Amino acid sequence: MSEPETSAATRHAAVVLTVSPTGLAVARSLAPRGVKVWGVDSNRLEIGHFSRWFIRDPRIAYEAAGPKLLAGLLALGREQPAKPVLIIAGDPYIDFVAEHHEALREHFILAESMRPEVNSVFVNKRTFYERCLELGVTLPRTAFPKNEAEAEAASRELRYPAIVKPTLVHQVRRRLGGQKLVEVDNAADLVRWWKQIREWGSDAVLQEVIPGPEANLAVAAVYTDAQLEVRSLFTARKNRQYPPNFGSGSYMEAWWSDEIAKLSCDLVQALGYQGICGTEYKWDERDRQWKLIELNPRPTLWYALTRAAGVDVVWDAYCDLVGRPNAIHRNCQDDGVRWQLLVRDVVSGWHFWRRGELSTREFLRTVVDPRRKEYAVLSLRDPGVLWGYPRNTLWKIQAHRHKD
Repeated sequence: MSEPETSAATRHAAVVLTVSPTGLAVARSLAPRGVKVWGVDSNRLEIGHFSRWFIRDPRIAYEAAGPKLLAGLLALGREQPAKPVLIIAGDPYIDFVAEHHEALREHFILAESMRPEVNSVFVNKRTFYERCLELGVTLPRTAFPKNEAEAEAASRELRYPAIVKPTLVHQVRRRLGGQKLVEVDNAADLVRWWKQIREWGSDAVLQEVIPGPEANLAVAAVYTDAQLEVRSLFTARKNRQYPPNFGSGSYMEAWWSDEIAKLSCDLVQALGYQGICGTEYKWDERDRQWKLIELNPRPTLWYALTRAAGVDVVWDAYCDLVGRPNAIHRNCQDDGVRWQLLVRDVVSGWHFWRRGELSTREFLRTVVDPRRKEYAVLSLRDPGVLWGYPRNTLWKIQAHRHKD
């Protein structure tokens, strides 16, 4: 992009809802290029609050989703010379944006995926999986029981281990100690957890677990424009996650896959999805095919890897949304670049090393070796997070213990 085009694009500020490592990745894609980026997160010790790349406006910086945040956002939006881009980087604000979509879009640029009638399909696991099955998307064997009798029938048909996944994960995740799902080994536990999640106010999906190591997981970062053209596309291997087996990525590696690229493009276009998203697939060795695990309708935790590997999906999305689209970026990434969420990955790597599933050499190469690696948090260009990270980590440990 030429200098005049960059200047024109960055007239539009951005507001990022949640300043977790995901939101921090968004800010690091935009702010160094001259975009003013405001951050919003009710957790005062969240890592982005320590970053140089976020502007903190007291009207919005520490507000939870609610009337005060809405008033602050509208006031900020009215003050800007050009509409800011509103980016959701965490689940706590998804329902808020959908509820106030009409008011917000008067003063902000929002991707079409944030419209309530579109967003509801992707946030609710039941409606999302049902829509995927209608489109012929390959999934793990999945059941959508409406009552206890159907849950018991499904428990006799599914193979184990299996998972119980809340349809509205963000509404009950706190009750699950921060987990997104529950893994069970038998029919009785499957039905028991289905009942428990229902009692907490969420429906639940029952699904078989695809066996195999975490290295069989592949992801894609995607941005589609208003004409549903995929303008930015990046694929990677998800080598480790935290918690192990059913968590968020902690160690990823840029890895171009024609198969994952095609599956992801076909999926978002069939769903009519416009905006930023992350897809995840797992290779099922039993029938030798990729099966969809999820689509996350926002930037995801590991998006900093896309920038480090030369395909900055967030920047491409921003430029398109403000009317200054970049060239299409697909199959042009720097494979082998790695990404790590340090503390979580040390714990995850230690877990697999103790079980004999990760050699000492691989532990040192992947967990400790900093070469060709982008860290989710640590950055010499962002010194505030260097002293904020220990405080942030201690806060998360304490919060986790409190949940237990």
